[in-house]
Amino acid sequence: MKVGILTFSASHNCGSMLQAFALQYVIAKKLNYECELINYANDVSRNMYGIFDHRLGRGFIKRNINTLLHLKTFKESAREYQGFSDKYLALSDGDYRTKEDLAKIASQYDVIIAGGDQVWNVCCADAGKEFYLNFTHDVKKVAYSPSLGGTNILKKADNLEEYRQFLKEFSSLSVREPHGKMWLEELSGREVKIVADPTLLLSPEEWCNALPVPEIPGKFIFNYAFYYDRPETNRIIQRISQETGMPVYTIDLKSHAIHHLDRCGIKRYDYTGPLAFLGLMKNASLVLTQSFHGTLFSSLFNRNFWSYNWVGMHNPDDDRATAILEQMGLMDRYQMIDDLKNNKNIMAPIDFNPVNKRIEDMRAYAMDYLVDSLK
Repeated sequence: MKVGILTFSASHNCGSMLQAFALQYVIAKKLNYECELINYANDVSRNMYGIFDHRLGRGFIKRNINTLLHLKTFKESAREYQGFSDKYLALSDGDYRTKEDLAKIASQYDVIIAGGDQVWNVCCADAGKEFYLNFTHDVKKVAYSPSLGGTNILKKADNLEEYRQFLKEFSSLSVREPHGKMWLEELSGREVKIVADPTLLLSPEEWCNALPVPEIPGKFIFNYAFYYDRPETNRIIQRISQETGMPVYTIDLKSHAIHHLDRCGIKRYDYTGPLAFLGLMKNASLVLTQSFHGTLFSSLFNRNFWSYNWVGMHNPDDDRATAILEQMGLMDRYQMIDDLKNNKNIMAPIDFNPVNKRIEDMRAYAMDYLVDSLK
């Protein structure tokens, strides 16, 4: 049996690439099916992760001026992500960018999996309807842990009936977060299971065996975030660095250059991309993160961490950060960054024994779902 996976495998984002790697790796190595990632990226995605931004509109000139000013850094970042893709992702032959391209090759597969990551976020610019597998009616369809990204499909979809029809064609339905489950069950009238993100299917030891995860000596803080342009946040992180006596690293080379993060003591790590991310996660003394995958890998590698946000950025529909913390039993590690600056127990250790048991249970449930879905 041949399995194809349609996901954000071309995104220059650590979480996207690592979840794509993990799902393909588990299906091929653990379940022994022929499996590959469908080499697909639509035009929006190609522009989003290209060197220059070709989207006309507000911010167009500023974005491209920033690129020109830091062209060497932008090229370096792109090269690191592309290098990981070329070496470690099992991609299909061909280079596809449209629904019509996908329709032509769909019959090559016995099963096509949609997910994980935010491929079912109807407001995500690079997540078109093709990620609901609307390009074929003849191949078995499975949803493995796609995220709706905190976007309520019942309110935001352009044509709810069309999405309802898409969901009817899936033999197995699952999502990553509780809000997505609630919305899709209302839309489809079917049970939708919550299963773990693909990255959780591998243990820390399996990650280190599957990829050359670097060892990074010394004590340090890893700041892995969505945004680096809020001065108040950067000053708080600098203060945490000073109080703990540990340097802070980021792997967002672009943001480090554009926002001059060195001025507030945030250092640029030597490399970027998924391998650098894994190395920093595995070896950090403290992780500060806004990211779902930042929280997940901190927990998986048993690293002391805080998941932070700030007032004004919190979207009640978006349960990505809180859902994974609730699943891990670590909701007390979620704080507003402005409260975190007054936290006198910033290095308070986490008892990971119950966390590890929860992870094992989540992994076992997800593997059972995957096995049953592919029968």
